[in-house]
Amino acid sequence: MTLTLTHTQRLNLHALIGAQRATVDDMRLWWRIQDRIELDGEEREAIGYQIGQINGMQQVGWDATKTLPLKEYEFSGDEMQKLTAMINQWQAGYMVASDRLWLEPLLTALERNGSEPK
Repeated sequence: MTLTLTHTQRLNLHALIGAQRATVDDMRLWWRIQDRIELDGEEREAIGYQIGQINGMQQVGWDATKTLPLKEYEFSGDEMQKLTAMINQWQAGYMVASDRLWLEPLLTALERNGSEPK
């Protein structure tokens, strides 16, 4: 199944995946997905990607006025189901209104691919 992702979706999915608690087998699946969607050095430079510290925790940022071309990714049915479940089960309070800009189009794409969010 194909998902077309913006760089913002890729960065936010990467972060969400990195916060997962999982079995070793599931973690390896998450790492494979992270490796696939991660921005390369040129992409990071093009959007002004930076890592800072806020209250002792790493915080990723980038220039929101810069964009990258959309990228297509192939995911197995199992990967699509796990991505959908991860988003659906994300704890209340961690998503904010501004997440709608990247999350709503992603949810729509997952629905089109048969991994229907609830």
